[in-house]
Amino acid sequence: MQKSISVAIPCLFASLAFAQQTVTTPKSFLGHAVGEDCWLANYQQLSDYWKKVDSESERVQVVSIGKTEEGRDQLMAIISDPANMRQLPRYRDMARRLALGQATAQEAEQMSRDGKAVIWIDGGLHATEVLGAQQLIETVYRLASREDEETKRILNDCIVLVVHANPDGMALVSDWYMRNSNPRERSTSGIPRLYQKYVGHDNNRDFYANTQSETINMNRVLYREWYPQIMYNHHQTAPSGTIIFAPPFRGPFNYHVDPLVQVTTDMVGMAMHTRFIGEGKPGAVMRNAASYQTWWNGGLRTTAYFHNMVGILTETFGSPNPSRIGFNSGRLVPTTDIPLPIEPQEWKFAQSIEYELTANYAILDYASRYRSQLLKNTYIMARNAIEKGKRDTWTLYPDRMSKARSMQDYQTPANRDAKAYVLPSDQVDFPTAVAFVNALIHAGVEAHTAPQSFEAGGKQYPAGSIVVKCDQPYRAHVLDMFEPQDYPNDFQYVGGPPIPPYDNAGYTLAYQMGVQFDRILEPVDGTGPELLAGAASPPKGVVPRGGGVFVLDHRVNDSFAFVNGLMKTIDIRRGPNGFVLGEGAAALRAAHLAAERGLTPIVLTAAPPNTQSLRRARIALWDRYGGSMTSGWTRWILEKFDFDFDVVYPPDIDDGKLANYDVLILPSDASFGGRGGGRSADESVPLEWRNRMGSMSTTITLPKVRQFLEDGGTVVAVGDAGVIARLLDVPVGDALVETVNGSERRLPREKFYIPTSILRAKVDN
Repeated sequence: MQKSISVAIPCLFASLAFAQQTVTTPKSFLGHAVGEDCWLANYQQLSDYWKKVDSESERVQVVSIGKTEEGRDQLMAIISDPANMRQLPRYRDMARRLALGQATAQEAEQMSRDGKAVIWIDGGLHATEVLGAQQLIETVYRLASREDEETKRILNDCIVLVVHANPDGMALVSDWYMRNSNPRERSTSGIPRLYQKYVGHDNNRDFYANTQSETINMNRVLYREWYPQIMYNHHQTAPSGTIIFAPPFRGPFNYHVDPLVQVTTDMVGMAMHTRFIGEGKPGAVMRNAASYQTWWNGGLRTTAYFHNMVGILTETFGSPNPSRIGFNSGRLVPTTDIPLPIEPQEWKFAQSIEYELTANYAILDYASRYRSQLLKNTYIMARNAIEKGKRDTWTLYPDRMSKARSMQDYQTPANRDAKAYVLPSDQVDFPTAVAFVNALIHAGVEAHTAPQSFEAGGKQYPAGSIVVKCDQPYRAHVLDMFEPQDYPNDFQYVGGPPIPPYDNAGYTLAYQMGVQFDRILEPVDGTGPELLAGAASPPKGVVPRGGGVFVLDHRVNDSFAFVNGLMKTIDIRRGPNGFVLGEGAAALRAAHLAAERGLTPIVLTAAPPNTQSLRRARIALWDRYGGSMTSGWTRWILEKFDFDFDVVYPPDIDDGKLANYDVLILPSDASFGGRGGGRSADESVPLEWRNRMGSMSTTITLPKVRQFLEDGGTVVAVGDAGVIARLLDVPVGDALVETVNGSERRLPREKFYIPTSILRAKVDN
């Protein structure tokens, strides 16, 4: 027996050692190490490698969280200790109940002890920032394969969600970079189109509006399925002369967000800086060494703040091509924001990968050590939000506070925060109000619908109206989507120029979508509105019996989409009250079809006078080589509302192709300048893309547009593209310029300053 034991034990050890070494390395699978000079993996390679690791490791499960806009699977790798992996539904349910405050204090205490910290790590959102996507490969490998005590402790205490934020972008950019056979000549510059199908870089401005597939996928995981306590969003690049920016952020802090979010974000950030210094990695900076803030709602990591989650952003230096850290005298002396500066030196992509891995491990180590407190704080913040929504509260808006003489003067009944918002179903464009509510639901907000009429705030509301209550865990997000933002005054010095916010100062989605709602200052309780289990939908329209002429209200946005489709089969006319479907059997069928979509036809006894026959306009939408985000957003809108259009590029206009169209849309990015005219002869660009290259010129392109107008065409110029009016000698002026020494210049910030805010425009025709 002793002999058999002595034989069995070495075999057992050999078996365990073999099991620990079965995770294939990225280099052996891909043929290159992650971070190798002048090489990038593409999304297919990442996907194949993750699936390989899934098949080899009990720590890893790779799942699709949905399709991208181009139809790829958007992958997430769930990583934890094998024992935890066998109980994922249990731990996910704990995270859900804590995040939503759906437990007693005693239950929450127990779940905080028993649960696992859920940590989100993403990469690749902005696809030309290639570092974030590449580090995902190495992150999955190290968590799946390492056997050191720290990794095992992390995996025991945490469930890690490693998420690719933009698969389509990685596929485009990596393939574009690798197309050059000479490694030293490879570059990510000059990609021919947007790296997200419609919105490009603006994919990080969509997490409150939820218009894109990838956004909806990620928000579902964050706010409706997994409820992580910390989410980490990788970006590039770092401020000049540094390697990485990590929190703490500079002010101002958004007053709607729970202060536990702010201070915990600072603590996680300091844990990152501590680890960088401890590992001898200089060049990490924070706070006022960069412009990043926690104010605005709408980015992947910033929307998390309004959902009681710690949101971490890093911006990291590095390129697959060897580069150099330049000399910046202002960042070489240690300060509280730059505790360990880095000197100018040559730099490798692999070094940037190691900084990213250090950042990941710093966050995971913090989450492991403070697991119970993170879980408990999630519950505390949820209950704080729910209780605030039930009682009288007053948000301390900076502008209002500056005018108040006392707290009693400020805390008047009329100044109270809303306890609910009601969107009446009898407003003109209720389908758009429903779309707004669905954007909230995608972000995890609860909404209620009324099966019958009800009273709230002393007012009667019809059946079908929607109620968004404020006694819910994501109250901060609710208030932020309905109320105007009051960005604090922030000046370089008293009387000096303003310091601009990072990204948006104002972004109220209810305003942007033109939604009508009422602020209700008392609880909306009783047997009225019922919780929506899924997406909201407008009530079906009603088609009155009998004959008549059917008309769809042109104030309803969805009427345009319906009519655009309908024009393919029946004659539609435009009247003073909307779109005239006509009368008879065909019009009646169209009216019923509209009613199914929540559009209520107006019925007239006779056709209105002065109607005009409609036809589907032939639309040309300007775009450029490399892609324009404003054109991409316009393309998304045109598709959403079923318009016929083609995308045209400057060479198309120069070649006279506008003659094939009725309308030319020039988005804000469209500008005239340079000689233009002619396709690029750049042979480094594949032939399929060269016909997009070139710019609109005043010498060749502008006369073509003038001829198009003179031949009866219509030009819609948006934003800065409106300069075409002056180029065509149309008598319009710019109110935001001043004349200095005989030449025009834009008004300086000291005279006109509305940093990315929402304005209401009144047009005098």
